[in-house]
Amino acid sequence: MDITLSRASLLQAVQRCQSIVEKRHTVPILANVLLKAGQQLEITATDLEVGIRSKAEANIKTTGDITVSARKLFDIIKELDPEQDVTLESGDTFVAIRSGSSRFRLSSLAASEYPSISEEENSSGIRIKSTQLSEMIAATSFAMSNDETRKYLTGTLFEVDSNQMLRLVTTDGHRLALSETGLEEQANASQCIVPRKAVMEIRKLCDETDEEVMLYLGERQIRLEAGSNVLTSKLIDARFPVYQDVIPEGNPGHASVARAEFDQVLRRSMIVANEFTHDIRLNFSDNGLDISAHNTEQEEAEEHLAADYSGQEVTIGFNGRYLRDALGAMHSASLHMELKDELSPVLIYAEDYPQARYVIMPMRI
Repeated sequence: MDITLSRASLLQAVQRCQSIVEKRHTVPILANVLLKAGQQLEITATDLEVGIRSKAEANIKTTGDITVSARKLFDIIKELDPEQDVTLESGDTFVAIRSGSSRFRLSSLAASEYPSISEEENSSGIRIKSTQLSEMIAATSFAMSNDETRKYLTGTLFEVDSNQMLRLVTTDGHRLALSETGLEEQANASQCIVPRKAVMEIRKLCDETDEEVMLYLGERQIRLEAGSNVLTSKLIDARFPVYQDVIPEGNPGHASVARAEFDQVLRRSMIVANEFTHDIRLNFSDNGLDISAHNTEQEEAEEHLAADYSGQEVTIGFNGRYLRDALGAMHSASLHMELKDELSPVLIYAEDYPQARYVIMPMRI
């Protein structure tokens, strides 16, 4: 292999792939990326669960393939002169890197030993704007669970229903986040649970382009095609909870609150809240919203916030961090809360963007 390409193109492709590579792995070759020179330079990385292929335009003098340390290659390319092109030349057990007056030689492993990334056929394809998919992930990813004993909660449910709605749902058992959008083209009804790492990598790729992307939902794999990049990931083989049963309907209490001011009050109140449970007390009445917190050292915080509330007076306890996470995922000036009593879940959504909804279970305080 003997190729020359711009430093910017190489850095961008290597950076995309480098984030897939596991820092610690028992299989040495998985710390490497696969460089394959054909009509273009194709760089591949995988951790056996998630894989990515990124292409870059290059002057191909000699075709070939080789693997090299992802971290070292990225660190070297990052430090090279941005104005100088980069030449990669492979030997039997090394890769030579030249740029301007810089010369490097990295050890390599044979490309034949690198795991192949297979792509599942007959999966359902969805065309969607990259910005839209990124926003849906941003609106829901914070509610994925970290509890590995309940693996099915550590990812995001991607669902296409019979009404041609794409829906992303996450829950950790204490809260639920949902974002949905209508599809412009016909797509087969399907659903799958996508692991956290793949979800975050999908968002990164969507943030790098303003164009539409193709998302394929299969029985064992999800695949994203975004520009010159193709990301594939295995799915979590489990059944997602029936989330529809968790979303409350017909809650009699309705409150409208300024989002930014509510978040500021919560942030201040949590300074004296219990550092483990982050419990906050909310009192809804005709006078507005009273927010309070206390801890075992008898420290307290109390604050009043203007709110438009209709319904019976009710006092509910919440984990303040869960509330702030939901508020942080919204971008509107005001939010709407639907509540019933101190033991029932509350439904929260932005008044000008009801496509994203959040359900939070109350706490006993």
